[in-house]
Amino acid sequence: MADQEVEDMKEFMEVLTDVKVSMAELNGKIDQLTDMKETLAETKKTADDASYRSLENEKDIQDIQSNNRKTTVALITVVGAFVFQILFFLLTFNF
Repeated sequence: MADQEVEDMKEFMEVLTDVKVSMAELNGKIDQLTDMKETLAETKKTADDASYRSLENEKDIQDIQSNNRKTTVALITVVGAFVFQILFFLLTFNF
């Protein structure tokens, strides 16, 4: 019986060693997942910041386009007024 008990003990120790190795591997994988979670949070923050900047840039572009239209209308108005002044001058003084 002693030999059987020794064999059973050896088998139990092998199983216990396998369990310890598996636990160590799982522990390493959990650490990697924790590191990935932090990286994911940083990536999400960067993406949110980029999205906000993109929306702000789009608003700025729309403002610039609107201002450009207003400037064009103002320039056409000034040029038109100048042309009318010249015509008025020519018609008034019979040129």
